[in-house]
Amino acid sequence: MHGQRLKELRLEHGYTLEEVGRKLGIKKSSYASYESKYRRPPLERLRQLSELYDVSVDYILGITDVRKEQQNVRTLLNQKGLHWDGLLLDEELLNQIQQILEEAIKKKTQLGIQN
Repeated sequence: MHGQRLKELRLEHGYTLEEVGRKLGIKKSSYASYESKYRRPPLERLRQLSELYDVSVDYILGITDVRKEQQNVRTLLNQKGLHWDGLLLDEELLNQIQQILEEAIKKKTQLGIQN
């Protein structure tokens, strides 16, 4: 599945094999081998490809048909173990961030701003 997805993504973005190879820092033939399924891209290369094409690694591998999961900020703020630049965000700080976001949304609504 990854070969077909990679080819579709490359063509959607209008890239040639050479361009993708340059962007990834590999030879055109190496990238072509991923599309032909002769070789499977290593994990780090999959990460680069997901960033290049703005899709998830799961999408490239055919695990899901959803290109990129959308993240709900409220759900994210309820997760434990979040970090910012290597510093753990404790519950108190996450609550403060949530309050700031709620105030910003309230202000936006008061001003009649839609998006």
